[in-house]
Amino acid sequence: MEANIIKWTNKEVIDLLHKDKISSFIVDICKSQDIDGQCLLSFVDRDFYEYPFDQLKLGERKRFILLVKKLQRNNRTAMCELGLCDDHMSSNPATNINFVGTNLSHLSYNLHSQLQNELTYGRTSECVTNYADVKASRLKPEIWKTAIALGYVFLVTWVTAVVMVIVHDKVPDMKKYPPLPDLFLDNVPHIPWAFDMCEITGSLLMAIWVVVLFFHKHRFIILRRFFALAGTVFLLRCFTMLITSLSVPGSHLKCEPRFYPPADDLTVWGRRLRQAYDIWSGAGMSVRGVRTCGDYMFSGHTVALTLLNFFITEYTSRSLYLLHILTWVMNMFGIFFILAAHEHYSIDVFIAFYITSRLFLYYHTLSNNQALMQNDSSRTRIWFPLLSFFESEVDGIVPNEYEGPMTILNNLKQWLIQFVTDVKKSSVAKIAGTKLQEGAAMGEYSVVRLVDGIKRNLSLVEEYKNSRQRLVTLDKNTQACLLDELPDAELRHRNIAELAGESLLRDFSNPPSPIMKKSI
Repeated sequence: MEANIIKWTNKEVIDLLHKDKISSFIVDICKSQDIDGQCLLSFVDRDFYEYPFDQLKLGERKRFILLVKKLQRNNRTAMCELGLCDDHMSSNPATNINFVGTNLSHLSYNLHSQLQNELTYGRTSECVTNYADVKASRLKPEIWKTAIALGYVFLVTWVTAVVMVIVHDKVPDMKKYPPLPDLFLDNVPHIPWAFDMCEITGSLLMAIWVVVLFFHKHRFIILRRFFALAGTVFLLRCFTMLITSLSVPGSHLKCEPRFYPPADDLTVWGRRLRQAYDIWSGAGMSVRGVRTCGDYMFSGHTVALTLLNFFITEYTSRSLYLLHILTWVMNMFGIFFILAAHEHYSIDVFIAFYITSRLFLYYHTLSNNQALMQNDSSRTRIWFPLLSFFESEVDGIVPNEYEGPMTILNNLKQWLIQFVTDVKKSSVAKIAGTKLQEGAAMGEYSVVRLVDGIKRNLSLVEEYKNSRQRLVTLDKNTQACLLDELPDAELRHRNIAELAGESLLRDFSNPPSPIMKKSI
């Protein structure tokens, strides 16, 4: 069976499914998808839940999984011949990591494989799952989160600069507190140019990291990880600098507290903030004219060197082992230059390397295995709030995929086109909104004018009615007066309508006097 399953055709797989009374729906899928013996051996856990098996009932899926897992267990030799299983790596999963132990994607891969083996086959049997099975299924750039991480690291570096000014003013007197005994500093002579070499080494590592970022496909994800870790480590450094002030590590350093002339607190803090800005803008580097004292526990230069080394090693292919060796050599030589310059105690460098490396490993281990640690999600949110926020949309290992210059230019071109289109749409919408507001205002003004016109017309109609009523009353009074003035003989020969007409003509031809108008 072990020798023949590799040569199984689709017909033989269908016969096996019929023999084990597997659902006809699964049989139809295997027939339409041309599943043969090699395909069965290469099945991974994700395949059972994705298309075209995503519509299976629970019982059908479980029976099919048991059948495939049984075949894979009984045909382990055939799987190794196909390159799906490695006995050496399976027997010792802890060895599947590079010689410095920083490529956590492979460590996560073995952790996932070991857990799956224990759940499926028991602790006695082992089988390595496909590496692609634990890669992240969603990798959204989420540029806005990267911008928040950038703001976070800017804020922390500014706070660090302010704290460095404060601890400089608290530095112990060199005459009263001489340098502490140190195993390395007491046995290595002072090299004046060593600290500048350390900063040059860090600049070279930064250049390599920028190149890796430029070509990496998932640059925004790893960039916000870099900002999150850098900000967190330097924030911890602020606390350690403030808690305890160590004496100056070398007599060659001219360190003494700054004494400000008599002035109010606002003026003193204004000078301190100016000094903090000089440190912040110079990135704390002596080659840019920044000189500080008292910021010994722990070494910020070691933090920068270690972070750059670990990120370059993690997010480049393992086949670039010469690059990894180079970055580690530069990291170690940078640390040596710090100690040779007698700028820090040995404990400062050791603690800085340990804290930085452990935070890097913890962060990436948790982010790469979030799917396996759902039960501890609440504890993760408490102790690693930045990880829970920044990695909420990353459910696995970030693959080291790269883009060529042309692809990057095309993506940048598409982004610019989309950006211009969005700006135009927003401008058109804004103009349309303005025009709509203007039209609404004009319509409202027209309605107001229309209402005013209607009111005026109604008032005119009412005035006309009142005037007409007054004229009718006046006409009646006039007729009554004429009847009183004319004698009875004349009234018998003339019509009352004629008399009224004559009175009206007389009234209109001879307008009434102002006194008469007033009486009317």
